[in-house]
Amino acid sequence: GVAVRTQKVAGTLQALLGGYELYHYHSKLMMKEAEIGGAHIWHQDYGYWYQNECLTPDMGSVFLPVDKCTTQNSCLQVLVGSHKLGRIEHYHMGDQSGADPHRVELAKQKCDHVHVEMEPGDALFFHSNLLHTSDQNKSQLRRWVLISSYNQARNCPTKKHHHADYHPLDMLPNSALSECVKMNSSLPKDFMDPKDDHSARSLKKIEEKI
Repeated sequence: GVAVRTQKVAGTLQALLGGYELYHYHSKLMMKEAEIGGAHIWHQDYGYWYQNECLTPDMGSVFLPVDKCTTQNSCLQVLVGSHKLGRIEHYHMGDQSGADPHRVELAKQKCDHVHVEMEPGDALFFHSNLLHTSDQNKSQLRRWVLISSYNQARNCPTKKHHHADYHPLDMLPNSALSECVKMNSSLPKDFMDPKDDHSARSLKKIEEKI
């Protein structure tokens, strides 16, 4: 889409990751409906992407709220600066997968735990090793968020998987969004069933931790 290719979005993340060429890795619409939206345990995105043979964590995401995000409707929570801790081992735990709970508790002793309240039109840029979580949405307010993720061209994964290999990102000026009149994209897209996401499914169960 247009929004995720603008200088303000893709260009800003590219600069934050050192200025090396980025390509669009994938996007997803996180739809936490009112009163039923589920929780996500503490994790790093690179905890999963490492399984895809992206060899370095030179990757990141942009979190773009469609709805207002507050503590009431389960806004994102982060451990500030936790990306500097490096990749933490991830495991299956119940019906989810996430970061080693012991390491998360140690990280909480070093890093500020922040609830990131946001308005539609805001953006949060974060490194693939940032620890983050969100609670169940028990409010009467839905919480929809678009998350677009990017990888450095020089970090193209070494194996084929359910996310994209390197392809040039046609970065657009910021004005392209307000000038866009097409509601349907002219670019080819692949859509993935979450059941086909093998990144998390390839992790060991926490009971198998050595």
